[in-house]
Amino acid sequence: MKDQLDLLWELQKIDLTLQEIRKNRERYPKEMERLDEKQGIEKERVKQERERVESLEKERRQKEGHLGLEQEKVKRAEGKMFEVKTNKEYQALLKEIEMIKESNSREEEEILRLMDEIEEVKKDLSRREKEMTATLSRIDAEKSVIQGGIKESEVVWNRELARRDSLSKQLDATLFRLYTTLKEKRQGIGVVAVKRETCQGCFVNVPPQMYIEVQKNNALVRCPNCNRILYWEDRSENKR
Repeated sequence: MKDQLDLLWELQKIDLTLQEIRKNRERYPKEMERLDEKQGIEKERVKQERERVESLEKERRQKEGHLGLEQEKVKRAEGKMFEVKTNKEYQALLKEIEMIKESNSREEEEILRLMDEIEEVKKDLSRREKEMTATLSRIDAEKSVIQGGIKESEVVWNRELARRDSLSKQLDATLFRLYTTLKEKRQGIGVVAVKRETCQGCFVNVPPQMYIEVQKNNALVRCPNCNRILYWEDRSENKR
């Protein structure tokens, strides 16, 4: 029975490893999706900043173009001043020139304001681009770790699956069925160690006489509380 219990204990450890790999297989795609989303958010923020700069630059060019046309109007109006024949015409033309100049002055102030805003937005954009580069680099590193974990888990999965198949064939069929049934009913754990007179599955103390029997590993002993199969590890391991 001792050999059978040793095999069963090894089988349980393999099944826990496989169980952890299954969890990771479910977790890895979600992690990759989260990182992809994070990358998308970072890129979208920079894109919006760039579009804002382009929009402000376009507005500035439009205002500068309009200002140039209005300044040409002033020049043409000023040229006409030598052609007017009456004081009334002269005063009207003078008033028109002043109005255009006042409008142009406001336009120039608005252009200067836009230029200041563009400069600030470009500074923010430069900072954001540097932050995005650093963030994307970190995300790529995280992705590489996950991809490495996926590859490694596949290697471990295949190796442990082969070991499980080999061990299962060496186990008594009745014992294997019992273990399988308990494992399905007890969150994947059908056999547990006993440490300091306590079942490590449900953490309930086992009776003294049962504890002595478990330490021999010569008979099938089950926890009176959770019904799992009890196993005694090497004493040095129990002290950890």
